[in-house]
Amino acid sequence: MEKSLIRKMLILISGILISSLLFFIVISATYDSFYRQTVIKDKSQIASNWTSSIDNRLDSIYEHLYDVASVIYRKNEIRSGSPEMDYVNRNSLLDVLESKMMASSDITAIFIVDSESDLFLYNNSGALSIVEKNNLKYFVKDYCINNCFSLRNRIWKNIEINDAGYYYNALKLGKYVVGALSRYSLYSVENPSSSSIPIEYNTYILAEDKLSLIHGDPSLIKNIDTNKEEAYLNNGLVVIPTRQKNADASVYLLAKADGTSPLWSLAPIFLIIDSAATVILTAILIYNTRKRVSAPITELIDANSKLAQGDFDYKLDEKKAGSYEFEGLYSSFNEMSDKIKNLTIEQYDAKIKQQQNQLKMLRAQVKPHTFLNAINTINNMTYTGKPEDIRRYIAAFASFTRYMLYKSKDWTIVEDEIKSINSYVQMQQIRFPESIEIIYDIDPDIYSEQIPYLILFSLVQNSFKHAMTLTDKTYITISGEYYSEEGFDGFRLIEEDNGPGFSKEALKIIETAEADDPYTKEHLGLTNVRYSLNLIYKRDDLLRISNREEGGAHIELLIPSKEVEDETFSM
Repeated sequence: MEKSLIRKMLILISGILISSLLFFIVISATYDSFYRQTVIKDKSQIASNWTSSIDNRLDSIYEHLYDVASVIYRKNEIRSGSPEMDYVNRNSLLDVLESKMMASSDITAIFIVDSESDLFLYNNSGALSIVEKNNLKYFVKDYCINNCFSLRNRIWKNIEINDAGYYYNALKLGKYVVGALSRYSLYSVENPSSSSIPIEYNTYILAEDKLSLIHGDPSLIKNIDTNKEEAYLNNGLVVIPTRQKNADASVYLLAKADGTSPLWSLAPIFLIIDSAATVILTAILIYNTRKRVSAPITELIDANSKLAQGDFDYKLDEKKAGSYEFEGLYSSFNEMSDKIKNLTIEQYDAKIKQQQNQLKMLRAQVKPHTFLNAINTINNMTYTGKPEDIRRYIAAFASFTRYMLYKSKDWTIVEDEIKSINSYVQMQQIRFPESIEIIYDIDPDIYSEQIPYLILFSLVQNSFKHAMTLTDKTYITISGEYYSEEGFDGFRLIEEDNGPGFSKEALKIIETAEADDPYTKEHLGLTNVRYSLNLIYKRDDLLRISNREEGGAHIELLIPSKEVEDETFSM
C-alpha cells in the first residue's frame, strides 16, 4: 500500500527546510569572502583605469613640451655659446606657452630657461594664487638647470613645493630647458557613468618613500600599508595600489567597501528564527490538510469506487465536507451520479450514429478524386485518336463505378472487391500500357469471406499513388491466407509492390497513435484504413505496414474471423 500523502508532504517539506537552512548557513559563511573579492575586483578596475588616465594625461603634456622644443629648435640657435634669443622670438614663444596652457587643463606651469643667460619664459594656471605663482616661478628657475632630462624622456619626476605635490618633467635642448609642472590635485577619480550612487574616492601617491595626498581625506592615509603590493581591505576600505608607467611612483585608491555592514552577521539568526516559524506554520498546515483535505478526498475516492461498481444511489453528505470547496465537490459528485443513473439509450444511439457517419465520411473520401481522375483521363484520350482504347476504358470505368456507387452495404466479399480492383487496374493499364501488372495468390476459400467495403481497394490505390512510375513497370501482388497468432484468428490479405516503399516518416505517421486521425494528408488511404478498422473491430493492430527487403511496400490486412457483435457495423 502506498504511504500517506500527508506523510510524504511532511517529509518533503522538512527536507526542503533542512536543505534551505544548510544552504543559507553556507551562504552566510562564504558571503563576506565572496563580496570582498567582488568589491576588490570592481575597485581594482576603477584604479587601473584611473592610473592609465594619469599616464595618458602626462603623455599629452609631454607632447606639448616636445612641440615647444621643436619651435625653439626651428627658430633659434641652441648650441652652447650661441647668441641670446631675440625679442621677437621671446614674444613668439610666450604665445606658444600660453596656447599650451589653454590647450591642456592638466598643466599647472610651463617654462623655458636659457642655462647661459637670464632668459626665463614662464606661464601658469590661472587657478593658482599669487603666492603659489611666485613660489613655483622662483623654484623652477633654479631647480630645472640641474634637473633636466633628454628630449625623449617620458618619465615624470615627483617633487614637493611648499607642501604641494607635483609631477615634474624638463627636457634639455642644447642650452635651453623646456619643462612643465602638473599638480597632483588635478588627478582625482571620476565616478563611472554606470554608477547610480556617487562614491567618494581618496587617492594618494607614493614617491621616494613618501606618501602624499592627491585628492580626498588626508586622515585616511594611515590605512595604507606601503609594503603590500596587492589590493586589500582595511577598516571597511578597499586599498588598491597601482604602479605608474610614466612616473617613478605608485598611486593608491581608497574607497568604502559598501555592503560589509555588521547587520549581515545577524542574517543567520534571522534565518533560524524564520525557519523555526516556518516549521510551526507547516505543522499547522499539515494538521489542517489532514482534517480538511485528506479526509474529504478519502470520502470522494470511496464514493467513486462505489459508483464504478454500479451503486448509483450512493450519495455524499455535503454537511460533512468540512469546507466550502469540498462541499461544492460533494454536490458535483451527487449530481454526476444522478446524471449517470438517468443516462438514456438515446445518448448511446447518438454515439453509434456518430461512428456510422465517420465511417461513411472516410469511405466518401475515396470516391471523388477517383471519379474526377477517370473523367479527366477520358477527356485527354479523345486527343489520341484511339477510339477503341476509349471504349475499353469507359467499359472498365462503368464496371468500377457500378461497384463504387451501387454498393449499399458496409460489407462485401473478397471476390467482389477483387473484381472492382481488376476494373480499376484495367483502367490504369489502358492509360499506361505495359506499365502495370497485378498478380493474385489467394486461397480460393477466402474469395467468399467478408471484408469491410473498399478496404482492400484502398491498399491498391495507395500503391498506384506512391509506387507507380512511367519509367519502370509496376508489379502489384495480392495474396490471401488463413492465419492465426496470439490474440488473433482469421485470415489476412497481403498487398505488395515494387515501388520505393515507405519513408521512415511515413511509417511513423501511420503506425503511431496519432495516425488514428483519419485526415492525415500523407498516405491518406492507409490512415483511413487504420481508422476504419479501429471503428469496426475496436482494434488498432489489424493494419501492419513495412518495407520489403528487396524494395517496395509490404502491407498486411488482418480480418478477424469472429463475427463483430457491434450492431453499428453488422451485416
